[in-house]
Amino acid sequence: MSSNNSLSYKRAARILTVACGLLFSIFSLVYLFVLQKDVVGALHYSLSQGKTHYSPLAGAIIITVVLLIFRWGINGLMGLKGPVRALSYFPSCLLLGVLTDVDRTIFHGGSIEDKWLWLLPVLLLIYIGVVYTLRRVFRAWLNQEGSILVLINSNLAVLTLLCLMTVGIGNTNVNFHHELAVEQAIRNHCYEAARMVGVKSLETTHTLTALRAHAMSLEGTMGEHLFEYPQYQGAEGLLFEPHSQETLRLNADSLYAYLGARPHIAEKTVDFLGRICRDEVGGHTALNYYMSALLLDKKLDRFVSAVDTYCFEQDTLPRYYREALVLYKQTHPGYGRDIKDTLMVQRLNEFLDRQKEFSSPVEEKNRMRREYGDTYWWYYRYQ
Repeated sequence: MSSNNSLSYKRAARILTVACGLLFSIFSLVYLFVLQKDVVGALHYSLSQGKTHYSPLAGAIIITVVLLIFRWGINGLMGLKGPVRALSYFPSCLLLGVLTDVDRTIFHGGSIEDKWLWLLPVLLLIYIGVVYTLRRVFRAWLNQEGSILVLINSNLAVLTLLCLMTVGIGNTNVNFHHELAVEQAIRNHCYEAARMVGVKSLETTHTLTALRAHAMSLEGTMGEHLFEYPQYQGAEGLLFEPHSQETLRLNADSLYAYLGARPHIAEKTVDFLGRICRDEVGGHTALNYYMSALLLDKKLDRFVSAVDTYCFEQDTLPRYYREALVLYKQTHPGYGRDIKDTLMVQRLNEFLDRQKEFSSPVEEKNRMRREYGDTYWWYYRYQ
């Protein structure tokens, strides 16, 4: 290779080293600050036992700088060159993935997945063995100043694969991320933001459903927004499962404290909420939960009775209370409370007429979801 070509190759190698460092930094910052912000925050909370505050941006920057320094030290020890220089990012990418491979056990005394206690050292030993082999067996190939295009493409390909490995290792469960985001927003008293997390998703979990209900209760909008979200557990979804590992930092005990009472053993959610309303233990908060529980369990007779008992005639009822009353009055014309929302009555009639236009039950359910999926009527008829 000529002297000019050699200089061009070395210059390209130096530029590539800087470019790879920049690309890794961008990936790490986006991964930590955007994709895994809530997971890393949860890990910090667990390790510090909630005694210190975690700043997502500062944390992402600090971790990225540490990983870059670690990569610099690894490359200094291993001396990787040529088309595989980017392999020096393997330990940093591996650690970044391990750092974000956590699940719900983190709030029950756990931390990073236990498998990494033995798997991480094994993978690092394998990595050292591979690098040693490359340096000993392929020394001439690594030192050869070949095509600049091959140098660039091979290193970028290696770095891309390592970044994909990081994403594959980390926890990418959408519902888990939603749970963490909702819970963090509640802890920050951002109740509307908590309610908007995953608002368009049809997937949910028991924990996520309970967290959303809690956020809406704190915001005072449970009767306005509850059925904008999928409700697959009925009234039971309003409360956390008492002994479940699904719960996060906000758990069954904290929710019972918020309501002002605990359920008896084997007591159903709707009965528990009805009891504390009758005993006047939980106040307005418990009443909202109770009314929502009756709607979720489709107990319209009890719901109407509760409305007549706890709500004055002149009260402005939330949207879903009105929708339930309009639906009830449709089948019970003699019901005494006057429903003055003519637009809602008209929309219910349109809903009932639209149902008759489909021959297939599956098509009917899907089309009605698109048009009326945020109404109580759709939940009552199809859920």
